[in-house]
Formats: sequence, structure tokens, C-alpha cells
Amino acid sequence: MTEFNAATEKISSPVSSVSTNVEELLSEARPALSRMTERVKDELHELGESGKEALSGVKHKIENEARNVKVTTEHFIQHEPFKSVLIAAGTGAVIAMAVTWLLRSRHN
Repeated sequence: MTEFNAATEKISSPVSSVSTNVEELLSEARPALSRMTERVKDELHELGESGKEALSGVKHKIENEARNVKVTTEHFIQHEPFKSVLIAAGTGAVIAMAVTWLLRSRHN
């Protein structure tokens, strides 16, 4: 049993030293890790904000384009009603033919 106790004492001294060293290193590293965490948090926040701004810009651009298309379409319909009806009828016929073709191809 005394050999076991001696071996345990030999092992516990270096283990205790390693444990102390690890605790000291962690204590020294905590402030640096905290600063790094704050930097990452700030950068992610800035990235989110710039994404929101970009999305808002795209949204306004799409709204303006939709408004322009609406105005142009209304203008065309008012000034060229016959052509508008022919275009609408042609578009409807093409869509009807496409749907019919798709439905027939599913049945086969």
C-alpha cells in the first residue's frame, strides 16, 4: 500500500501543477475572449443592419419599377385599346394551349 501511496503522491504533484497552470491560463484568456466575443457580436449586428438597409433599397426599387410598369400599362391600354384586347386574347390563348398540352402530357 505504501508503494501505491508513493505513486499517487508522485502523480498528484504534477497534476496539481498542470491544473494550476490551466486555471491561470484561463484566467488570463477570459478578458481576451470577452473582447473577441464583443467584436463578433458588434460585427454581426453591423452586418444585420447593412442587410436591412440593402433589403429596404431593393424593396423601394421594386416598388418603383412596379409603379412604372403599372403606369406604362395603363397608358398603353388607354391609348391603344384594340391592341390591348388582341394582346390579352393572344396571351390567354397561349396559356390555355400550354395548360391543355401539360394536362394531356400527364395523362399519357
